Amino acid sequence: MLLDEIESFVRVVEAGSFTRAAKQLGVPKSTLSRALSRLEDATRVRLLRRSTRAIALTEAGRRFFDQVATHVGSLRSAMEVLSEEEEKPQGVLRITMPVDVGEALLADLVAKFAERHPGIVVEADVSGRLVNLVEEGFDMAIRASTKLKDSSMVARKLFRAEVMLYAAPSYVARRGAPRTIEDLARHETVLFHPQGTRSDTLGLKTVISRPRFVATDFCFLRSLLLSGAAIGPLPSFVAKDSIDSGQLVRILPDWSVTAGWLYVLYPSSPHVPKKVIAFRDFVVDALGRNETG
Repeated sequence: MLLDEIESFVRVVEAGSFTRAAKQLGVPKSTLSRALSRLEDATRVRLLRRSTRAIALTEAGRRFFDQVATHVGSLRSAMEVLSEEEEKPQGVLRITMPVDVGEALLADLVAKFAERHPGIVVEADVSGRLVNLVEEGFDMAIRASTKLKDSSMVARKLFRAEVMLYAAPSYVARRGAPRTIEDLARHETVLFHPQGTRSDTLGLKTVISRPRFVATDFCFLRSLLLSGAAIGPLPSFVAKDSIDSGQLVRILPDWSVTAGWLYVLYPSSPHVPKKVIAFRDFVVDALGRNETG
C-alpha cells in the first residue's frame, strides 16, 4: 500500500506547495517530490501540475484528492493498530522451575501474567531437574542458587531465599519447643538434602545427627511439618501461607540461614523475544521488590 505516498500527496495539496508541506512535516522537499512521482508512476495518472512557484491539481488529481483526503488519517490509524498488534508479546513461553517455587510462588503469578498477555501460552516444567535451556528448547528458568556458573545466561535477581525452622502447633503442644539450636538433638526433626545429593546444605547436620526424616523436596517437607511429625527447615516463601493461617509456627526465631538467591534466567541473545522480556519484567516487578523475601 502506498500510504506514505498518498499522505504526502494530501499534505502537499493542503499546504499549497512542496516547500510549505516539507517545512510542516520536517522533511526535505525532494522527499515529497519523489513520493509524488512514485504515486503517479503507480497509478499511471498525472495528479499535479508543477511550476517553480505553485502547484495545481489536474482533474484526475482533484477527484483523487476528494476521495482520499478524509480517509488518509483513518488509514494511518488502522496501520498503526496493526503494527501495535505485531509488537505485542505472543507465542508459547516455556519455563522451568523447582516444585516448591512453582507451587508457592509462580502458579498464581503465571495465571495473572497469562491474563495480562492473552497472546502467550505458558508451558511450565515444574520439577527438580536441572534443565539445559538451550538444548531442551526452554525460554526461561526460575532457579535458586548461591552462585550461578553459566555465563551464557542472563540472570536477574528476584530475592534472597531465607530458610527458617518451623513446626505445627500440635507438635509443640506434644513435645514442647526447643530453646537452643542444640536442643534439636532431642526432638523429632527433618533434614533437607537437595535432589541428587546426600549433603546437608543448611548446616543443621552438626546438631541433628539422627534426623527422623530426610527429604529432597520442600513441599513434601512442609506436609510432614503440617502433620505434626517433626521440626524442620523451610524457605520463608514456602512457609508463608501456613504461618499466616496458623498451621505452622516458627521455631528458634533467632535462627535462619540464607539458601541463596532466587533468579530468573534466560539465554543471552542480541534479540531477546518479547514474550521473554514481558515475563522477566512481570516476575521482577512482582517478586523483586523485597529482595530479602
